Amino acid sequence: MAFTLTHIRTGEQKDFSVRDILQLLGDPINNEIIIGGESYRINDVQGDLGGGGSDGSTWRADWQKIPMTVGVSGQTQFSISINTSDPEGLFLAVNGAIYDYGINSAFDIDSGTLNWHGGFNLEPSDHVYIKYLTLTSN
Repeated sequence: MAFTLTHIRTGEQKDFSVRDILQLLGDPINNEIIIGGESYRINDVQGDLGGGGSDGSTWRADWQKIPMTVGVSGQTQFSISINTSDPEGLFLAVNGAIYDYGINSAFDIDSGTLNWHGGFNLEPSDHVYIKYLTLTSN
């Protein structure tokens, strides 16, 4: 059940799926959506999610979590290798708080370097990880 929308500024077309709608309506950070007062896992969605193979295969979303080490107080750059086609879907967690991706947000990634500009200095004692979804074919 995929559909395509055209970006207003660029005119570029992009495919969206049932999972995209569930993430919009639900809570992608906690991987859940509440329907009729009951909680369900977003990545457990089954069926035609759009973008499936021509053989009828479907896709499964899995959260990836990559721990990061703050080596020195005030560190703002980290070398990172992430295989994701949607950087807007990246989240950085610092001591349990989630930060958004973007030049005007808490962090961005440029040429394999994560740049922290979240408004406070990171410390070696901080618990930091990056989280994102990957799709695998069933």
